[in-house]
Amino acid sequence: MKKAVFAALSAAVLLSSCGLNESIEYVDMKLCESIEEHAARTTVYSEDDVMEIVHKALAAGVKTVEFDGVVSNDMAQNVIKRMRYECPDVFWAKGFSLATDYHSSTLSCDSVHGYDDDKLAEMAEELDAAVDEIAEGVDKSWSDYDKILYVHDYIVDNCEYDYDAAASNNDELIGFAGTSYGCLVEHKAICEGYAQAFDLIMSRLGFDCGMASGVAGDELHAWNYIKADGDYYWLDVTWDDNMTEHCDGHSPRYKFFMLNDRLFLEGKTLGDDVPFVPKCDELDDNYYVHNGLYIDEYDFGTVNGLMIDHYDDGGLDIMFADSESYDAALCDLMENGSIWQTQPMLDGCEPAPYYPDDKLHTLTMSWES
Repeated sequence: MKKAVFAALSAAVLLSSCGLNESIEYVDMKLCESIEEHAARTTVYSEDDVMEIVHKALAAGVKTVEFDGVVSNDMAQNVIKRMRYECPDVFWAKGFSLATDYHSSTLSCDSVHGYDDDKLAEMAEELDAAVDEIAEGVDKSWSDYDKILYVHDYIVDNCEYDYDAAASNNDELIGFAGTSYGCLVEHKAICEGYAQAFDLIMSRLGFDCGMASGVAGDELHAWNYIKADGDYYWLDVTWDDNMTEHCDGHSPRYKFFMLNDRLFLEGKTLGDDVPFVPKCDELDDNYYVHNGLYIDEYDFGTVNGLMIDHYDDGGLDIMFADSESYDAALCDLMENGSIWQTQPMLDGCEPAPYYPDDKLHTLTMSWES
């Protein structure tokens, strides 16, 4: 007879005697503790073994995983915690339960919307096809930077942030918004869906990539790290997408593309369950550095030259190396009015809203001819 040891336990008691209820629940719990001790002592599986078996089944849409030997509660718990960060292709899992006796174990999983195995297998194929299609658009000869930029832009261009799901506590309404499936197949997601999708695609392309989560701006949030050209960087596709939605005129599309610890982690607290936190020291593959939009020291001629170079773009997004150069730019261009002496303004362009960012030391300027 199997007993659930990884789930909320409930004793099937029909009598109302308080003493009898307590007695049966006590025996039930002791029996489960005994099975757990046996499973921990005699299991033939390592945690990685269980992870591989469960991942393979759930990624294919299979809701029940049978083990020939016993799996301990602690091992199952650890595997399920890891899955969130290591298995972005498992998109439908809603809740788990482990049933075990002295000889075998069964891990069962509920699905979002209660879908059956056939429906989930069909959805898994849809997700796999979507990832393949995106990956096939990447030229193998491209640099790491260009490959990452391509996937970043694909997600920004093809996924819409799901504000209704983000504001809801209803599992049915949230649906797949927090998953790679929501981002890449339904094209609607919240932050974790963006991060899971980016992780899934970049891992398919052979990159060392993963998801991190925590608190950012007093809200729960998820983002990515990725290794490019031998160094780790932080990247936030969600916030880059939101920039394109909330800025009038020229929008800063790459503010959170390949940042280091100093710039990205300020104001963020990583969750205790994040399994890997890379050290991100470099900026060589940062968007601004890579495209000549990173300014070490403010100079009017440098900014004006960049505005001329990007004249037809209707705007310019630049980053300054430190607060001193950033403050000097704001003081000269905006407070002292030097912006009116730049070439677009001298040519009669109308200035559109500008967006300064004191944390990242970026300045976005727009103009309309």
